[in-house]
Amino acid sequence: MKTIEAEASTPATRDEVWSLLEDASSWAEWGSWSSVEVDGGGPQGVGVERTLVKWPYRVRERITEWEPGRRHSYELLDGMNADGYRSTVTLEDAAGGGTVIRWRSEYERAGPFTTLVLRAAVRDSCRRLAKAASARRRASSEVHS
Repeated sequence: MKTIEAEASTPATRDEVWSLLEDASSWAEWGSWSSVEVDGGGPQGVGVERTLVKWPYRVRERITEWEPGRRHSYELLDGMNADGYRSTVTLEDAAGGGTVIRWRSEYERAGPFTTLVLRAAVRDSCRRLAKAASARRRASSEVHS
C-alpha cells in the first residue's frame, strides 16, 4: 500500500473548516476542481457518491466515513488510473487554537503519471482548504468588527 500525506494549519475552527468540506458546491471555489456534484443533489454523508470534474478528469467517489467537524473519508470509484485509492481528511484542534488539517491517501497501484497527479492533488487540496478557511474566518471577523 502506498501512502500520500499532507498537513496544513489554519486559525479557523474545526466547524469553520468543516463547513467548506460539507458544502460540495464550494469545492470549485477553494479546490482545483471546476465542478463538484453530489449525486441526487442532497447532502453529503456515508454512502453518497459525487462527481468531481477538472479537464481531463471526471472522477467518481463514494463517501465512506462522515463525522461532522472531525473526519471525512472517501474511496475512488472511477476516473483515474489508480487501484484501491481511498483518502481521509481529519480535523484536529491545534495546540494554540485553530485547526490542523491532515489529508491521508492510500492506494494499491497507480500509473506513474497518476501517482504524480495524486501526490500534487492531495497536498494542494490540503493547503487550499486551510487557506480558504483562513480567508473565510478573516472575512467573518471583519464583518463582525
